[in-house]
Amino acid sequence: MSDMTPSDKRLGLHEQAISAVLILMEQRRFQQATVDEVALAIDTPIERLRRLFPDDDALLIASIEQSLVVLMDVSRRAVVQVDPDDALAQFTALADAYLDWAAVHHVQFRILSDCDPAFLLQTVTLKRYIDGMTDLMTRMMTRARDDGRLHPREDIPLLVLSARSYAYGLARMIVDGRMQDWAPDRDPVVMAKELSRDFVLRIARSSRQDPSNT
Repeated sequence: MSDMTPSDKRLGLHEQAISAVLILMEQRRFQQATVDEVALAIDTPIERLRRLFPDDDALLIASIEQSLVVLMDVSRRAVVQVDPDDALAQFTALADAYLDWAAVHHVQFRILSDCDPAFLLQTVTLKRYIDGMTDLMTRMMTRARDDGRLHPREDIPLLVLSARSYAYGLARMIVDGRMQDWAPDRDPVVMAKELSRDFVLRIARSSRQDPSNT
């Protein structure tokens, strides 16, 4: 018996399968769904589904890739709405978009964050998206440094890694429901965005070159 709704059946087979993966993994505390289980869930012959996804890893990769496509799309749309000459404002908008994405697409966030990093980096299609996001953040911080918003000798790769780690922690607190424990009277996403912006502002202030040392 199919677990999919009639509206899901109007989707293509690829989209039905990805939707089923998200449902199954959320129901089972993010244990990886198999091709056979998904075929049963969407009432499709296993052989037909395996023509799209030869094995379980192929199905997982497709699910993660779809999540990354959505993340990249919302990130780009957020960044283009900000002054192109203000790299720090763009960086903040990027962080806001990431937190919004994690809050709305919490299942995809969990699948991605719980995935083995080695698996992500060894899968060419997924690594391309991850590298693209890292490159975007690096370009923003490099521009901020060149514009005098950061210290001229600022370690940009380390700064990007720090920012990614901080944003991930905030997103995880939202998804796990922990932000409410720390700020029970505040909306979790709004609170996380305020903390993210404070992080960026503190980095900018602390890393500027002291005029007395020039």
